[in-house]
Amino acid sequence: MSPLAAYVLAAGELICEFQDGYQRSLLADLVGEPPRTMLLVYENISPGAAEVISTRSPGRNPVRVIAEGKSVHLIQEAGPSVMVTTLLACERTKRRSGERICTRFRARHAWHFDRAALSNPDASFESQPTGASPGTCEPWRLD
Repeated sequence: MSPLAAYVLAAGELICEFQDGYQRSLLADLVGEPPRTMLLVYENISPGAAEVISTRSPGRNPVRVIAEGKSVHLIQEAGPSVMVTTLLACERTKRRSGERICTRFRARHAWHFDRAALSNPDASFESQPTGASPGTCEPWRLD
């Protein structure tokens, strides 16, 4: 298990904030749209599974957790497509009860219009759409 995967599993729950990829475009700047954000709360994170609550859709939805290579991918199936949050690195840590925990993860979120991320998430991340949303995730409970 990678150190990043261990940090994610130790967190158990994450709250993530992403900037809308469209907002980075020149078109959004030209029409003067205010920045848009999306919040995702990942709960009950365990090896292989979790649940997500999103500001963009109602209810709790199941998520696959795939730790592959240096990244951790949280993949929600949406019909013939998938929504993927990829945790890339731990940006900040602190000590809690004598052990080091991650307090902020660098992340990206993208909607893939195929299901390739389920079989090869790292390759799918490499071909991620240009409109992927940058953001961060933090453990819901730090102390």
